[in-house]
Amino acid sequence: MIVLKPGKGELLRARRHPWVYSGAVERAEEGDLRGQPVQVAETSGQILGWGFYSPHSLIAVRLLAWGPEPLPEDWLERRLRGAFELRQRLALDSDAYRLVNTEGDFLPGLIVDVYRATTVVRPLVRGMEAVLERLLAALRSLYPENAVFLKRDEKAARLEALERTTGYLAGSGDGTERIREAGLEHLVDIARGQKTGYYLDQRDNRALARRLSPGCRVLNLFAYSGSFALQAAAGGAAEVVSVESSAAALELARASVRLNPQLPAERLTWVEGDALAYLEDCSSFDLLVVDPPPYARRRSELPGALKGYVRLNRLALERCAPGGTVLSFSCSSAMTAELFGDALREAARQAGREVQLLQALHAAPDHPIAAGHPEGEYLKGWLLRAL
Repeated sequence: MIVLKPGKGELLRARRHPWVYSGAVERAEEGDLRGQPVQVAETSGQILGWGFYSPHSLIAVRLLAWGPEPLPEDWLERRLRGAFELRQRLALDSDAYRLVNTEGDFLPGLIVDVYRATTVVRPLVRGMEAVLERLLAALRSLYPENAVFLKRDEKAARLEALERTTGYLAGSGDGTERIREAGLEHLVDIARGQKTGYYLDQRDNRALARRLSPGCRVLNLFAYSGSFALQAAAGGAAEVVSVESSAAALELARASVRLNPQLPAERLTWVEGDALAYLEDCSSFDLLVVDPPPYARRRSELPGALKGYVRLNRLALERCAPGGTVLSFSCSSAMTAELFGDALREAARQAGREVQLLQALHAAPDHPIAAGHPEGEYLKGWLLRAL
């Protein structure tokens, strides 16, 4: 049992937030409770709910259910089935999607991505690793033909003392998979790529970039494996320049181009280098995609992150042709949408441009956010027009 400090239970119940921070915990009873759902109680002994305990994490408990009643024996299978049915209803234009989005699917500490014939599992807490065999059986029931690949998160593994290593849990392969998105084929490096291999959350924003691209010179910054670039080329861009610091990611992008002979490969340019350095000394573009890695993973890093976002977007706006557009993103969970908007407004002021905010941008709908968990909205962005 996890016992909370006086007053913390009332606050938790009022917000119905699925995280209990370590500072709210008075004590943990009955030894090491990791790996199994445990009761979370107020000082009075009243049971608030059940969750996974992480004694060395800032997030001490991730709640699975509210109330005193124990979880049903098939809680995992029920929630996985619910996540599966939601994705079927979304009718996404791709054979790759996120099946489980942690708290957004009420399965905290678990990510599951489907890449055509391979299902990728990413446990982030000890409790989810403990039910891995049940998860595997349920996934095999939902996707009987798919291989299942475990992608270890090294930071989570150190914090949670996770034991399972990266590799196939069922089936076999070379650690890569081909997927289809909006009529294009992409090669995904599941084993060696970032996250689970591909940024599924940007699917709708890539479709937007495609619609905006006809006749445009496009600059794709922090390009990774080139998915924005391929969609822009398919949309009729006159030229697409992609800048990425990783040579391996660019090789993956070129491999994806070869999978799509209908694309005008001569219009695609791949630059291995620093995106900021490139922006400092490049010509103007009609459409810019600005999708950097996280600048702030925690609140203490926000002041430096805000300066970084202002500088990056100032440069992008300075390089945007009159009447051109910018797709600008932040995937920093600590950066709120309001703060990111402030950074963009300051970037416009410093660039001396009149800028229109056309559309707020978000993760694709297979990345749901629990109503009580605003931290789940990590990806935010804006479509801008610079006059």
